Amino acid sequence: MNLGEMLESPEFRLFDAMSAIEIMDPKMDSGFDSAGDMSLERAEQEGIIKKSLSHSELITMWDELFMYYLLWLDGHTIVQTCWCCLYLQNIKELVRPIPVFGAFIDAFLIACRSAKDAIISANVFDDEDFMPSLFGVDLEACAESTKPDEVSKNLQAQRKMLAGEKSELAKAVASRLEFIGEYALALVELSENKEGKQRNFDQVQRRLKACCGLVEHFGKEEQAADEATLRCFDASFNRSLLVPGPPRIVEPIRDRAQVFGMWTSHLQELQLCCGILRVPLLSLLNGSFAGKSEPNVLGRSVAHICSSDEGHTVKLILDSLDEYLFPKDALEHCREEVDSFLAHCESLLAHLLKLAHATRARKFRRLAHVFLDFNTLQHEAWQLDEKLRETYGCNLRHPRPCWVWTMEHCLDAMISKLFLGFDLNLYDIVEFHMVYWYIDYLYGLRIFNLNELYYNKEQPVGGGDKKKKPTRQQPEKKGVRPKAPPVALLILEATQATVRGLFRLLAFCLCRGLLGVPASATDVLEQRFVLRFRALEHFRLPHLPSFRDFSQSSKSAEAPIVLEAAQASLTEANQVLDKLISGKDLPDNAKVLDSKLLESAKGLKRVVVANQLAVMQLMRAAEANDFDKMEGKVHAATTHHPHLVSLQVRKAN
Repeated sequence: MNLGEMLESPEFRLFDAMSAIEIMDPKMDSGFDSAGDMSLERAEQEGIIKKSLSHSELITMWDELFMYYLLWLDGHTIVQTCWCCLYLQNIKELVRPIPVFGAFIDAFLIACRSAKDAIISANVFDDEDFMPSLFGVDLEACAESTKPDEVSKNLQAQRKMLAGEKSELAKAVASRLEFIGEYALALVELSENKEGKQRNFDQVQRRLKACCGLVEHFGKEEQAADEATLRCFDASFNRSLLVPGPPRIVEPIRDRAQVFGMWTSHLQELQLCCGILRVPLLSLLNGSFAGKSEPNVLGRSVAHICSSDEGHTVKLILDSLDEYLFPKDALEHCREEVDSFLAHCESLLAHLLKLAHATRARKFRRLAHVFLDFNTLQHEAWQLDEKLRETYGCNLRHPRPCWVWTMEHCLDAMISKLFLGFDLNLYDIVEFHMVYWYIDYLYGLRIFNLNELYYNKEQPVGGGDKKKKPTRQQPEKKGVRPKAPPVALLILEATQATVRGLFRLLAFCLCRGLLGVPASATDVLEQRFVLRFRALEHFRLPHLPSFRDFSQSSKSAEAPIVLEAAQASLTEANQVLDKLISGKDLPDNAKVLDSKLLESAKGLKRVVVANQLAVMQLMRAAEANDFDKMEGKVHAATTHHPHLVSLQVRKAN
């Protein structure tokens, strides 16, 4: 055949063509130039593998294994990371003769097994997060033992032997033995199935704290990597195990500070999992317990395992219902109805908790399918509330606690799904104001329900005085408001005001052509409206927002008065945030903000200030009638907040 000619066969389909490789192409044929691959015989002949290792060589190898372990958890294959170490290809003959090395490898493999078991058990990973295939690697191998207790005793014995040496290198070896032992035992406790037994989180916390201290000490060492020793890490040894196709090269990290910084972050994420049982349900669903970095697959998996311990989901639901004035003794008086409601809640919330630990892309996709279940649960909640009213009468502190609880969690899931679109960069700038308009409506429902809830919480048990009839001078108001609203409610109100201001500001800029969006882009808004909000229609809202409603709201957006309305909304948000951050003029229950709420308030404040500045500049341009010169001069980006954009008015040339 000549170059460029192809063979045709009726049995050779397009699928076969896509699976074909070009033989002898170094980018596609993994067997190309296989003679250059490393082997154990060649490594022994070249002196890469040794029968005894110095302390310096051990430190270099172990630090390299620490680095490759993190790369494995970052989504690379185990044969290109941890198992590219030639000594691990035959542990019995190459590692066992060196006792201190054998003790380390046994603990290291316990950590690898525990990590893999946790990730597979939690099943919150995607293919790009973690490669579950072991390619024939035997993680059950060992030098002396696979039992954590026996391995721990062996580590302690090796550390005692090293304590007799006075050199700094011996201390460095001993500290690494201590680190891998504490880390492995902590991971075993966090990842194994307890079958109803409680996890010893205090002990895990102590072990992880000790590991953090050791990692900090490692970072201060001036130990330079021995290039000759690093030759025993060669991924070409396992190249034949990989599937044919373009090679996926794993670049090792040579910056020691970066590696130990990654370890510090990893250990801190595991430490957060120790307190996960104290985190309330709504915070868990919002993923506020762990770091936001991805893939972070092991931290997310351990968090899911710990939060899914037997009976904990039901406990979370009951504790959450208690916050919504659900009577505790209803478990006795309305047992059949409550048990049925809790069973359905547990199934749905267990799924949502799993999504909370998934990646943002998976969460966005899967959230679209939960609203039909929420709608079914809404009807059951309404029926249970009817039963509670029949049973408790006027002693029921809230007329519909279960329905409001269901509504609140569904609305929170809806808002989370819409905000995830900003995290994943799914929205075009022409859609921003439409998404904010819908979110504003959802926030309004939440705030209305929560105002009623907190108002009822302030009322004395038993009802207190009868409600006075409104006079002509004081007409009856729609809805109620608590005298001392909690911080969470105030932040919701500030967020809603910010979102409303952004809708008005973006709608104005879009109508005036200031965002550089072609006029034809708005022609597809109706189709985009259906695409973005179709999944939310499975849940019955008090009013289902339609594209017609949205069009009516944004019809007069080009009028300058819209800028004044946007400024009023942003000013309202700014006043609430100033009170929260300063703590002035707040009720006693709202003066103390935890770090996360304070950071949330500060993030909103930055968005509000940036957009207030943009509104002022646009108002000046409106007074001077300079909009014709400003076409495409307004830039919108999530500069100060992951979900709320900040507008920047650029000067005209």
